Amino acid sequence: MRTSTILFSLLAAALLFVIAPASAQAPTFTSPISTPADLDVGTISSDATDVTIVDQAVLFYNPTTNGPSITLNASTDDGAGNTFSSYEWNTVSFDGTETLITGETTINLTATGLAPGYHKYRVYGLVDNGDGTVTCQSSQYEDIILFVLPELEVTSAAALNGNPAGYCVDDIPATPIQLSVDNITADYTGNSNGYTNPAGSDFTVNYNWYANLDGGTANPIDLGDTATYDVTLAEEGTYTFYVEVTYAVKADDGTREYVVFTDAVDDETGNPLEVVVTPIPGAPTITIGSATE
Repeated sequence: MRTSTILFSLLAAALLFVIAPASAQAPTFTSPISTPADLDVGTISSDATDVTIVDQAVLFYNPTTNGPSITLNASTDDGAGNTFSSYEWNTVSFDGTETLITGETTINLTATGLAPGYHKYRVYGLVDNGDGTVTCQSSQYEDIILFVLPELEVTSAAALNGNPAGYCVDDIPATPIQLSVDNITADYTGNSNGYTNPAGSDFTVNYNWYANLDGGTANPIDLGDTATYDVTLAEEGTYTFYVEVTYAVKADDGTREYVVFTDAVDDETGNPLEVVVTPIPGAPTITIGSATE
């Protein structure tokens, strides 16, 4: 399980009541989503109106581990000379309701098994008088907004454009068969925080198209990285196709198969699309089979 660490500061002033602005209650994404800023993730204090963007606050979802884990570290003091003796950690729902995380009073909080979608955590700092008989807690706090990228379901499509599913090697159709992604949906199963999560179609994604020749899958043919692909293959054989989709908002290091979402291109019957490229035959030869004189 991969564990990320986000360092964020806590701004506090003893016994000063501050009303959190409405904009601090729930994150608001901006479509199309291509950067962490578009997801409105990061830290925000109780006296602020804008989120300080933190790139590491966007996490991949790994279904085999039931979601990522992350360790949040609060600051040791408030920056004004007050050193915290303990902390209070909370989760925060879409309407600003706090839920105390029981037993979490140290400088660190580790959250595990995060479901896809938005998560919001809040920390308060406490200061005691040294012997623990008096504890002062400010109404000021700092929040961090996280977003776990959901698994995507990709639906591809093929437009024959009036062509049969094949052609001769020297007669590629003037308006070729075109492959495209018809729909992308996102799965937020398990997230009950109530935040409005973006749809799959709200995300900017990267495309990679591939073809397999004559049933082989070991060496797929890289067809390109555009949103659509026009079938113009000129080598004879039978081709099937698939597309891989990845998020633009968070780069992958190439080691995590679960962040690549794949769909095989089907024909109108729901079976794998097969495009047959037929060779141009050479001239036949003539021999004499029999003769009667």
